[in-house]
Amino acid sequence: MAIIHELSPHLADLIAAGEVVERPASVAKELVENAIDAGATRITVEIENGGITYLRIADNGCGMSPEDAPVAFRRHATSKLHTEADLTAIGTLGFRGEALAAISSVTRIDLFTRQAGAIAGVHLHLEAGEIQVNEEAGCPEGTTIVVRDLFYNTPARMKFLKKDFTEAGYVLGVVQHAALSHPEIAFTLIRDGKQVFTSDGKGKLLAPVFAVFGKEMTANMIEVPRTERNGMTVYGYIVKPHAGRPNRSMQHFFVNGRYVKSRLMQAALEEAYRNAIITGKYPSGAVFLELPLAAVDVNVHPAKTEVKFSQEKPVFEAVYVACKNAIMANDNMPRIEHKEKPGRAENPLPAAPAYEQERFAVVKGYAKPLSAPVPKEQDDVPDLEDFLVAVPPRAQKPRHYGGYAAAPRILQEDDTPHAVYYAAADRRLQTVQSDTDAGFARTDEYLRPAPDALEKHVSISQQTSTDGNKPPQTVPAAHLDPLDTGARVIGECFQTYLIAEDKDGLILIDKHAAHERILFNKLRAETEIPQQELLTPVIVELTGEEAAAIQSQLEDIRKAGFVIDPFGENSYAVRSVPAYLDGGDVQSVIGELAEKAMNSRATVPDRLDDLIHTVACKAAIKAGKPTSMTELQDLCDRVLRDENVRSCPHGRPTMVRLTKYELDKLFKRVNQ
Repeated sequence: MAIIHELSPHLADLIAAGEVVERPASVAKELVENAIDAGATRITVEIENGGITYLRIADNGCGMSPEDAPVAFRRHATSKLHTEADLTAIGTLGFRGEALAAISSVTRIDLFTRQAGAIAGVHLHLEAGEIQVNEEAGCPEGTTIVVRDLFYNTPARMKFLKKDFTEAGYVLGVVQHAALSHPEIAFTLIRDGKQVFTSDGKGKLLAPVFAVFGKEMTANMIEVPRTERNGMTVYGYIVKPHAGRPNRSMQHFFVNGRYVKSRLMQAALEEAYRNAIITGKYPSGAVFLELPLAAVDVNVHPAKTEVKFSQEKPVFEAVYVACKNAIMANDNMPRIEHKEKPGRAENPLPAAPAYEQERFAVVKGYAKPLSAPVPKEQDDVPDLEDFLVAVPPRAQKPRHYGGYAAAPRILQEDDTPHAVYYAAADRRLQTVQSDTDAGFARTDEYLRPAPDALEKHVSISQQTSTDGNKPPQTVPAAHLDPLDTGARVIGECFQTYLIAEDKDGLILIDKHAAHERILFNKLRAETEIPQQELLTPVIVELTGEEAAAIQSQLEDIRKAGFVIDPFGENSYAVRSVPAYLDGGDVQSVIGELAEKAMNSRATVPDRLDDLIHTVACKAAIKAGKPTSMTELQDLCDRVLRDENVRSCPHGRPTMVRLTKYELDKLFKRVNQ
């Protein structure tokens, strides 16, 4: 007796539907993508009960003829593929020819469609994939599909659906992704008779960004200007580092206009925020990648939410460079804003001072972040393999072994002019010596490019402009000349926060976080970290597990500036320490390094950064300790001169600004 038999067409359809139709949002996604492929400029999505009992998609696309409409519901029927060669360069969102067949097999469907110029349209009614009605009908140009009673004939799958409000949220996500990827299309979502989302369809990406992320988050975003690298183009909007979120739910990635879930692009985005975002927080934004169709395979998942790149490293580099440049081109300084009490009318277009006007262009009553002004070529792209296998170390509680507090130190530069270049192999900055007359002038202790050598040493890619007559943007003088900060220290509070004033308002600086970042950057820039030999070696006693962890990272610890050797079974003798570190901190530092080594699964470059960070933290000015006005002023000048000191290595902001305008608002000196 034969035990292998062919499945019935209905059962085969139900199995196929299980791959494509998971919930109402799956139906919405497939139908919205079909509407986009049909050339629609206006798409309306309406749902009731989360889309379970009622979901309607209406578009003004090309529509279907009476002959094509019934065929569209057959399995593997599509107008988007013709030959095998078409599979290697898929430019449409849909292409499998399975969506309508899968959806119709588990729902009741009504289709109304009419081609442009046709006198009448056609109406089809299907149940469980079978056409019940096929008739001529009067309907607008385009296509309207009404889907009712999802899973009515497969009740076992109903129990896997969430509450109506949750399912509606998934549908909203589908519409938001479509609006972000196609700003030239006007989208509307109606839930239970109420409009909950809309985009204007005027082609400006900022409009759907504002609609998806909201006013507050959009105001904390910076534009990623169109950046070309490796034959690819990357652009979008990402948040400033201080505006990180506790999860990745607001990360949106798009490849050739298709929303995708890409661990590769996620890794590149998060790597761009390394040492700039608070530990445990994640960046948000919408990042778009355009590349040749043949360089990406979208046919790797039934739901088409995953893609495969023919070459991953160039993709990683392109996304990383574009996002890193955008972050570096922005000041990334949080601002303290005065908010009126609820119910009080506030002028949506306040007469902000010139300082604020330079940062924001006001469009339709909300603040639009200006384009990142100075994208630079980045050759400091980290190794993709190193990052993808790294697991960030868990936050550790500080351990204390006694000892003395490190004395406050002010950085001293050597007398040799130099330029620094980032070496991705070990994530350390290699110092390349150069002569003063080769393009670097020395003023005070600080190095800056000489005016006549600026173009030679700073590679600036022109920002894409819609107006071909406009001159290319250049680097603002404030970004290139670090000499006159114009800030005067007026004191400190709680022996922790430095207070300075300039022409625009007040600047508050976390002196420990700022000094820690300065030391961290300097230590990473050292080819060989300067050491100081201890008068007598410090013997550090460890547990067996700690000693084994130190032994496993002994080479990296030595690279971080320690001369350390085994001394007995579970002890180590420390003979030299980094010059910036106080000798009294040796016990504490080695203990902390041991604890991090036990819990870190990061790659070697990441571990080295982690070790250097520990040294910088211990050597930095301590919060709660008194600091002289001279040291405070010196620290303030250094922080404001260096755009790479906007966050500590943990990602916490080093300073915030309270503008004079906001102060005037607090004291009612200006109109609200």
